[in-house]
Amino acid sequence: MKRLLVGLLMIVLNIVPVTAQDSSPIGTGTDGLPWWNDRVFYEIFVRSFEDSDGDGTGDLQGIINRLDYLNDGDPATSTDLGITGIWLMPIMTSPSYHGYDVTDYMTVEPDYGTNEDFKALIEAAHERGIAVIVDMVVNHTSREHPWFVDAQTPGSTHDSWYRWSLTRPGQIGPWGQQVWYGLGNRYYYAVFWDGMPDLNLRNPAVTQAVHQITDFWLNDMAADGFRLDGARYYLEDENTLASAQGTLTWLGRWNEYITSIKPDAFTVGEVWTNSFEVAQYVPGTVDLAFEFDVATGMMRAADTGSNSPLLPVQERALRLYPPGQYAPFLTNHDQNRVMSELNGDVNKAKVAASLLLTNWGVPFLYYGEEIGMIGVKPDECLRTGMQWDSDTEELTFMAGKRCTTNAPASNVADQIDDPDSLLSHYRDLIHLRNAHPALRAGTLQLVESSDPAIYSFIRFTQTESVLVVINLSGEAITEYSLTLEQGPFSGIPPVELLMGEGEVAVPTFSAIGGFDAYTPLAELKPFSTIIIKLNQPG
Repeated sequence: MKRLLVGLLMIVLNIVPVTAQDSSPIGTGTDGLPWWNDRVFYEIFVRSFEDSDGDGTGDLQGIINRLDYLNDGDPATSTDLGITGIWLMPIMTSPSYHGYDVTDYMTVEPDYGTNEDFKALIEAAHERGIAVIVDMVVNHTSREHPWFVDAQTPGSTHDSWYRWSLTRPGQIGPWGQQVWYGLGNRYYYAVFWDGMPDLNLRNPAVTQAVHQITDFWLNDMAADGFRLDGARYYLEDENTLASAQGTLTWLGRWNEYITSIKPDAFTVGEVWTNSFEVAQYVPGTVDLAFEFDVATGMMRAADTGSNSPLLPVQERALRLYPPGQYAPFLTNHDQNRVMSELNGDVNKAKVAASLLLTNWGVPFLYYGEEIGMIGVKPDECLRTGMQWDSDTEELTFMAGKRCTTNAPASNVADQIDDPDSLLSHYRDLIHLRNAHPALRAGTLQLVESSDPAIYSFIRFTQTESVLVVINLSGEAITEYSLTLEQGPFSGIPPVELLMGEGEVAVPTFSAIGGFDAYTPLAELKPFSTIIIKLNQPG
């Protein structure tokens, strides 16, 4: 509730995302929702995005140099991607290429630059209306962190900052993995691998250290919030190692601390499990959590050409979460890339993009997704260099992994001026979302279709409504109808085609605001996305 106060005060103003004229990207949200519901976030692996100094490693200055690609700050232009939020994968000092094992929480990884470079990125992003969140990894540290080095001496200052056992427990991890590792005459707990020992977050001294780190990044470094890595594993309750009540309690208290020092800070949790369990975290412990079931549903719908994998999980998400408070995505840095999962089919990738960027919630896309970059496990091959042109080179951390890229066919330079490219499709969708309150913050209500190859729904706010119709299949559809049993409509609406081709039929609304046997276009072309603006809700 405390997150909605500013938005509720400004609801009548229906404020849209800020532009470059604003000193900060944080404004009030549309229709009383929080500011993050007006955003589209872009996940960046800094090491792979852009190398500014030719040393073979991407860096923060490289991101600054490419900000105009994401958002040039000028609402009058449409050549940029239209991104209004960035999630930076770990940027704190770490011995590993990926950064998820931190050795210094208050210093930027030297490969990426300096703390001053981060502040410069924040300033440049904010000038363009882009919010920036950073990956916060507090479930564990690196084995090389000074805290853990000291903890190896029993009775030392940091001994109790980690979980130790004098005997080897027979306990196995949440997915059947080893979690206890021998060191000296004791064993320590590490849920992910032995190089990342878990912090003992039940220790008040550890919580205090986390609070200091939080204050540093939100206030000293001016970050806009955090992506919380491995959030369901923070605390263990005896044999409950994932989503234990202790985790939910600790997260709730941390969330209270975050809002006490920066009320507008935003948190999104990685709670990689089913929707029922994820929904326990929202609200109260995190602002949003990634919706893995919806992600799977969208990908399967795009791949199979049928709405059946998506409809039940979408309906469930609408029931489980507060209005719009989840984070849809397609795949991320731990999963095979979208284009690989869809076997290189650009049309299916366009369908997936449409499903993502017309959804409720706060969409996140992974860098290179918009140009159809490929990548399958191992992890290094999911994080290859951003394909700005056809000459993308292999990065150091990829050595020996035999990673395959598709830079010659899928890169920014070749797609940016092609109106039929995947990049243009993403760009058009994001700009439409930015321009229309209904697509950013509008309630989502599913529409029944007579054809399982059609996925359709309405989005509506107090001032605007749209109908979205997506042909998931590779076949043209002419014999179909749409039914909305009850809705927000009345009267005879003006109609406007925001995306797609054809002459739009005017629907007839029922006494309870719905429609029956509506065929908006005579033909739905293969893999097409139709977005129609209807009248204001009655």
